[in-house]
Amino acid sequence: MRTLKVFVSLVVLGSSSGCTVPPQSAWFECDPDARVPSEECLAQADAGTDASDAGTDASDDASEQAATCPGRCVPEPSSDSAGDWPRTPMLLWLGPRELAPANCDEARKVGGYGEDVELFEKYRRFAYLDAPPAACACTCPDSEGSCTKLPETIEVRAGTCAENGAPTLPFDGPAGWDGSCTSANALPAGVSCGGEPCAQSVRASPLPGPTSEACPTLTMPATVTKTTEWLWMGLACEAKEREGACDTTTRRCMYDLPSPWLQCVALQGKHDKCPGNYDLYGPIHLYGEQPVDTRGCTTCTCGGDPVGSACVAKLRLYGDGACSLEADKVGLSSFGEQCVNVQPPGQALGSKAITDLSYVPGLCLTTGGEPTGAASEDPTEVVTFCCLAPFDLAE
Repeated sequence: MRTLKVFVSLVVLGSSSGCTVPPQSAWFECDPDARVPSEECLAQADAGTDASDAGTDASDDASEQAATCPGRCVPEPSSDSAGDWPRTPMLLWLGPRELAPANCDEARKVGGYGEDVELFEKYRRFAYLDAPPAACACTCPDSEGSCTKLPETIEVRAGTCAENGAPTLPFDGPAGWDGSCTSANALPAGVSCGGEPCAQSVRASPLPGPTSEACPTLTMPATVTKTTEWLWMGLACEAKEREGACDTTTRRCMYDLPSPWLQCVALQGKHDKCPGNYDLYGPIHLYGEQPVDTRGCTTCTCGGDPVGSACVAKLRLYGDGACSLEADKVGLSSFGEQCVNVQPPGQALGSKAITDLSYVPGLCLTTGGEPTGAASEDPTEVVTFCCLAPFDLAE
């Protein structure tokens, strides 16, 4: 039974390519003698038959080569476009980076060669650069401010915090109160309001907002985060010629590896034309790992009015008149009024104090921090590869 190995989606990384997504390629085996062979399989079989019929003499030469060259007879670059291309080819693996062999020694093992065969890494180059714009972050100092004012009203309620419309008694401090301990509007234990304890909860109006605040006005560099990834990698390995002779002096007996390894010639620089007998796969342009990277961020500017700033404090309630026997406490803020239930209801509220009055900084407006520049392949590190087709027929 004949079997064919067919290569789908020709891999060519040409200079005119504007692709940002690497092509996909695959090998599959087919049987042209099957009852319902695919069109691709029949076409490949016909091509192989024609080539075989047209080259009977060539096959005889190939038999002689096989007897003297244990590897693959690979031609030197020819035609007028051969130019300065090296005469000795090398093996190239090209594909998704996550599938790439680690080194040329791994390639040697793939070929089933012993340790006496050395494959030397000649090039490690890359294709399909993924380098999005820089991520920029501006971090400005917090705002600065002060808080000096106390709640406008504090009252004792003859109902819990959840009850609406409960009778109230004033529990404010003296005129000009600075929050220090005071027994003003003290309420003895057991005082009744309409047949129930007066002291069931204490409610305070919101703290007034900051009396002064501002955001520092300054400029500062942004925090820059850059990511760079090459989606494809090419690993080119060189080896000495194998012992053996080919049919002509323009063909070299070389080590070979199974697909997707290719026999290629390589020339530093970006070239748009391959030697005539090496133009099936190419020109393939592969680049050094470090791109030309000008990505960055514009300067950050801080200033404007703060957002989210506030004043906070604590209201402390005492059962005695000297602020020594604390009964309860509740946090105050400029965001809204606060209420605390008195437990047990009706106990004495002999004094109070407001402590820990402080400013909570807000966020300051930032401008700038816009991404700039871009990353691109380094033209000084490019290598052009031109390759032969791998063996298509499988034993």
